[in-house]
Amino acid sequence: MSKIVTRKARFELEADGFSIHTFEISRRLTKSEWNYCKGKLYDQSKVFSKGCVYKESKGVHRVSRYEANGLRITLEHAHDQEDSRGYYVRMVVNPRKVIDPGASYIGIFPSEKSSIIELQAAFHTLLKRSAFNDQLDDYYLSRVDLCVNIRCDHKKIFREVVRVLRKLPTPPKYKRVSRKEKDKKKANKYNKHYIKFQCGTHSLVIYDKTYQVTEQGLQVDYEDLPEGVLRFEVQYQRSVLRGLEKKLATDNPSELLWHLMQKSEKRICKHFEQCFADVQFCQIEEIEKRITGSKYEDAIKQAMLELTHRMQRKQSVDQVLEEMASEGFTVDDLLRRVHRLGFSPIPLWKNFCAQQIPGPVSLLRMISDGEVVIPYQKMK
Repeated sequence: MSKIVTRKARFELEADGFSIHTFEISRRLTKSEWNYCKGKLYDQSKVFSKGCVYKESKGVHRVSRYEANGLRITLEHAHDQEDSRGYYVRMVVNPRKVIDPGASYIGIFPSEKSSIIELQAAFHTLLKRSAFNDQLDDYYLSRVDLCVNIRCDHKKIFREVVRVLRKLPTPPKYKRVSRKEKDKKKANKYNKHYIKFQCGTHSLVIYDKTYQVTEQGLQVDYEDLPEGVLRFEVQYQRSVLRGLEKKLATDNPSELLWHLMQKSEKRICKHFEQCFADVQFCQIEEIEKRITGSKYEDAIKQAMLELTHRMQRKQSVDQVLEEMASEGFTVDDLLRRVHRLGFSPIPLWKNFCAQQIPGPVSLLRMISDGEVVIPYQKMK
């Protein structure tokens, strides 16, 4: 005779903790410097069998030679942007791969001062015979991605976390951005594992890193792929970094990177706290129980129940609220009222093995203090 036993799934912080994964450095060039770089690169492309530079679009030349070493470089002649006309070199830097080209794409930049020194040295070695300036600090920061990787040891619970997170409501003043590719079927599949909210100064991203490394064939330095790695990112644009330069009275990239590495945990948690309610994901029965037992008026309770029932089938809270508004439901403030009861209107799968899963705010907060344990039931 089978019986139900209670087990525990765990979310754990990956060893690198909170830090930086990718950043972009830029440098403005004179027309003669830009022509020199472009000419030297195209001369070199005749020597290297695979080529090292190609024209990507009007005024944009992409350098492919250093991509295996963690540098994606473009030469840009900006014609139409009023605030950034001119000639530029831009480098998207994966610092771990600059230091060690064999490093995993899952790993992030260790939050240690020695990491910066290693990066400066490796950057110089990589570019010292190139067409580009080989001193990291002669550039300025134009984008920085703060991130954290969280590993889950239970595949089914990890998949459910990814499923409910992608239905999150778009925060005020943000817009939801989907991954776009020529292959729409592939893009739709990717977007089931990826969610991005963007405003004028930064973006918030949550995605299934395990899916990305397997789908894109990226190198992973584990013998066996982990059950699930969930990544939270805050991607800062130039305007945020310019403000930080003024605040710290420096535009030195190494100093700014070190500051952001040290503050990454606080900054990531703060951004997600500001944008999402600190609530749990529950099973539908628990949600119904809390709504019907609340002190809200019957009409509000009915709208709440309608919202959560529709969320069993729909792909986003935004979509459901829009539908309900078009049908005459009063949805203003509805989401905030649901959140006041401590849960998300996004229910877990019916008869799911766990009764409750932490939302993004509590997951980030708790993971800072140690592992997050989720009880679940299993037939034995």
